Amino acid sequence: MLIVEHVSKSYPTPSGPLAILEDVSMTLERGHAAAIMGPSGSGKSTLLYVLGALEPPSSGRVTLDGADPWTMSEAEQAAFRNQRVGFVFQDHLLLPQLTAVENVVAPAMASAGGVTPAV
Repeated sequence: MLIVEHVSKSYPTPSGPLAILEDVSMTLERGHAAAIMGPSGSGKSTLLYVLGALEPPSSGRVTLDGADPWTMSEAEQAAFRNQRVGFVFQDHLLLPQLTAVENVVAPAMASAGGVTPAV
């Protein structure tokens, strides 16, 4: 289960912090899907980076099956991402010989822990 609790994300600018996400909360049960939609620049990619443990939230908490990656060491975070998180980025950095699903699970397959199927 993915739990997002009061997540905000901002970036420093010369004129002060720029808020990208403000107080985002949601719960996504295992096996369910969600669509993240909005105009360009609305924070969709930033939200996915925070949910996927690529960027820390400025405030709030994200847990996946009870695990909070921002309480882990960098090595544990890397293992967490390899084994638990899959992305297909906007610029399609894909291996052309693999399907989309195979591209998503490839890092987990390459890690020592393997992968638990849950698409």
